[in-house]
Amino acid sequence: MRKIGKIDAFAHILPRPYLERLERQLEQTMLPSQLAYYREGVFTFDPVLTDLDARWRAMDQIERMEPDSGAYKQVLTLAVPPLEEVGPPEIAAELARLANDELADLVRRYPDRFVGFAAALPLSDVEAAMRELDRALTELGALGAQLYTNVLGAPLDDSRFEPLFAQLEAAGRAIWLHPTRSAAWADYPTERASDYGLWWSLGWPYETAAALARLVYSGHMERHPRQIVIAHHGGGMVPHFSARLVMGPGYRQIKDTLPHPPLDYFQRFYADTALFGAPHAVRCVLDFFGPEHVLFGSDMPLGPSDAVAATIADIAAAELSSDDRAAVYAGNAARLLGLQGG
Repeated sequence: MRKIGKIDAFAHILPRPYLERLERQLEQTMLPSQLAYYREGVFTFDPVLTDLDARWRAMDQIERMEPDSGAYKQVLTLAVPPLEEVGPPEIAAELARLANDELADLVRRYPDRFVGFAAALPLSDVEAAMRELDRALTELGALGAQLYTNVLGAPLDDSRFEPLFAQLEAAGRAIWLHPTRSAAWADYPTERASDYGLWWSLGWPYETAAALARLVYSGHMERHPRQIVIAHHGGGMVPHFSARLVMGPGYRQIKDTLPHPPLDYFQRFYADTALFGAPHAVRCVLDFFGPEHVLFGSDMPLGPSDAVAATIADIAAAELSSDDRAAVYAGNAARLLGLQGG
């Protein structure tokens, strides 16, 4: 086995059998405009998402950039949409099972490319999600699960999700936290929809930060000190607005209920480096969370076409020590996820 030089901890994929079933479902339940967005903005955005030969070419190109640094491997996460937004709970559960079977099969067939996967869950039915999580962890070898920042508009600190979080914590497995929000979430009360794509460019980072803040302020991270949360896109707005998060009305509301300062809880989270070629932002993420809590992640292939190369350049610009750079590229993922060879 080649030495693992880089583990992309947040790489997306849509296995073809799953995508075919998903599209049939979306044709029945989504408005034409919504379906067009997913088909054009996600499913056909880049062939790497669905075509393994295209993915191999892209991954080989990344390795050629730094031929002496070891292999480039990925942790697979399912691309949007969240399953609970696709159909009723029984459909979401069916799709989760199909997706996880396909993801596990890819990891089994291509261990030189994929180090593992995060399970997809039908979050609209917590009991079904817990059953599928148990199957994915014990039978399929999942490294954890991907959760979204809200579940049909409900926050993750809602008490209904507590057993699912507890199950992941007890198993010592990670949560990949992915934002979800659509154009239906207007930016202003006087409008009916978000304009200029702000629901995505600014709304998703806000969603991530809001979800993390709710897990802190609600006492969730105090109750679950071993909860492993890997926040996509560098933790959203958290590193950049951390001073605002530890003062003001939020702080005043919870200061007498949490035994530690809010900042302590925020810095327990992990974050990836998927910021699409923004070295100043990656430096902020590294400064806030610390190199030991940052994992190399690119969002491949749903960012710009050069997202992985740009992310590598961002990390190089941070001028980390060799030990910290190795930890960000592979060591942290290997340690956190229980992988070999990081």
